[in-house]
Amino acid sequence: MIAVERHGPVRAVPVPNEKVATLQPIVDQLVDKSAHLMSDKHRSYLCIGQQFSTHSHVNHSQREYSRGEVHCNTAESFSSLFERARIGVFHFLSANHLSRYLNEFSFRWENRVPVKKRAKSGKSKIKMEPIPIVNMLFLLIMRCSGSHLRRTKNWGIQDVAFAKP
Repeated sequence: MIAVERHGPVRAVPVPNEKVATLQPIVDQLVDKSAHLMSDKHRSYLCIGQQFSTHSHVNHSQREYSRGEVHCNTAESFSSLFERARIGVFHFLSANHLSRYLNEFSFRWENRVPVKKRAKSGKSKIKMEPIPIVNMLFLLIMRCSGSHLRRTKNWGIQDVAFAKP
């Protein structure tokens, strides 16, 4: 499941199914009730959306992908980025480590900046560009400070957190 704010942070969480009982606690944790929720017309999202101040949706089955400001293209853009990485780089994502892959791509997504550009047609558009590599390395070190991965005796992977002084 992907929750993303336009030009803002993204939270991607692996979920076992798309039932309301599974998605509701995650949405409650990630999204403020005063937010304008935008989704596709999935049955679970229609039920969850009733608890928000406003909920708009697009109907993909009717070939509706946007209606004015209402769309879920931002979440689909993140999904597309993740899918291209799966096909081109990773080839296989284990269920055990899916959250790690999602966290990596969330980090990459969040460390971009919107830059106004002019298209060849003369129209103004926003292009997302990565932050300078030095800044990205600094943020990565700060985010990972205090933990590391260690191999177990049977060659699994476990997180180990350092004790903070």
